Amino acid sequence: MDSVIVFIASWFVIIAVVYIINKKAVKYYVAIYWKSENLVKYVVKFTKRLSFVPKKAYLIVVLVLFALPVFLAMPFVRPDGQILIIQGFLFMLISGAFNAVQSLLGGASVAEAASRSAGVTPIIPGVTLPWDQLPYMAVAVVLAVVLHELMHGYAALRYNIPVKSVGVFSIFYVLSGAFVEPDEDSFKKASVEAKAAVLASGVAVNVVLALAAMLIGVLGAWAGLQGAVFGVSAYNIPAGDRVIEIRGCGMHEKVYTPDDFITKLNILAGLGPLLGVNKTADCKPGDKVTLVASSWLHKYEVTLDYANFTTSPRINWLYTDGSLYLGGVRPGDVVKKIEGCGRVWEVRSGGELLKAVIETRGVCKPGDVVKVYVQRNATLLVLNVTLVERGGKIFYGLGPGSLPMLGYDEGPIKRNELYNTDFTKLIFWLIVVNYGLAVLNALPIYPLDGGQLLAAVVQRKLGEKKGGAVVSAVTWILAAILIFNLALGVLGEQYRILQSIR
Repeated sequence: MDSVIVFIASWFVIIAVVYIINKKAVKYYVAIYWKSENLVKYVVKFTKRLSFVPKKAYLIVVLVLFALPVFLAMPFVRPDGQILIIQGFLFMLISGAFNAVQSLLGGASVAEAASRSAGVTPIIPGVTLPWDQLPYMAVAVVLAVVLHELMHGYAALRYNIPVKSVGVFSIFYVLSGAFVEPDEDSFKKASVEAKAAVLASGVAVNVVLALAAMLIGVLGAWAGLQGAVFGVSAYNIPAGDRVIEIRGCGMHEKVYTPDDFITKLNILAGLGPLLGVNKTADCKPGDKVTLVASSWLHKYEVTLDYANFTTSPRINWLYTDGSLYLGGVRPGDVVKKIEGCGRVWEVRSGGELLKAVIETRGVCKPGDVVKVYVQRNATLLVLNVTLVERGGKIFYGLGPGSLPMLGYDEGPIKRNELYNTDFTKLIFWLIVVNYGLAVLNALPIYPLDGGQLLAAVVQRKLGEKKGGAVVSAVTWILAAILIFNLALGVLGEQYRILQSIR
């Protein structure tokens, strides 16, 4: 509640400042709306500089870019250079709503249904987003919105549609933006080609900015601008310094973000398979691990014994239909040894337990019995565990979080004590804001850019009346689906992902 009060109070402070500067820019004492005809000359100058671009080629490029995030697929370039593909948002929106409704009708909780939706979450500083992220998001919003509107103006002038004014607006930070106001009569009389160029240009430049930010992120990672910033002293690294690389036990990995650091620590501990990661580290007692750290322009190394990167073989939880639970192993037990199928596995860490479990699959078969030695409280128990099968292989009943994880359950540093670098935060928000603006504006919901483009096309084909009916139907259906996904995102508390950003 305190954060909400601060959020509202800070907005009215800004309103007061703007009111002192220009009374006409404040509307109903809660909104800012300011426009100027004088700024149009800057849009004209920008258009003249880029007038050499052929209009036909420009139209094809912007339409392809317009379609990428919503109707086709958007490439996502990770800091390590790997390229992932994000499905078109329209497909995710509709299929997410369908899956969520099925879950709710099946008796699932709102949180579970929300996890199957498109994950639409409102970004409200101080409420769904930590305040310390606001400066980075603000820079991204200004750049994204200004270039979005500038490209609208550029396309309008290229197709001989006059621009009347340029302005900005904002309501409680959340609904903020800039606008270029073309002459309404000229825009209505323009060809479908001209309207398409004008409407698609804003989304196209946001897609370009998002992709450019990804590539800059890769270059920054290569230059060592990313990493995991320590909020407390740990692993002999002072608070404020950052880890940028891990070496040891066959690993030689760069560190890009706090989550990346935690994941690689757990790979080092031998727990990668529980995270769905196939990479493994070949460690044994007495091995050394080197953390490469950076403090401003100074780079240094910290070498530690591998024992600093192990976890206890304590069971946190188990699937109740797995071999271990059916054989009598319970959460809280500490596994000491596994014996059977002609082999003995001494267990001293969570990584060794997981390694033993994986190796038994190569020498045992379903129905075999192995002895599992566990310490329960102060008592050593020997349990006869019959190996059961699921999915064509031996199933022990271990899952994500079944064993203690470094950075969450054990270790000298916790995930919430690690932070992104300023460079990483800015790149993150440049990607999120530009992708978000592109997706929102390209949706065929009137009066968004996508909705206006749909109207221009269908009204030309079907006439103004029938075309208007089609646009209205599509708008109401998609708006309802969007609101449903948004409500699930709020009620299912998906915004906690945003709150965890550091």
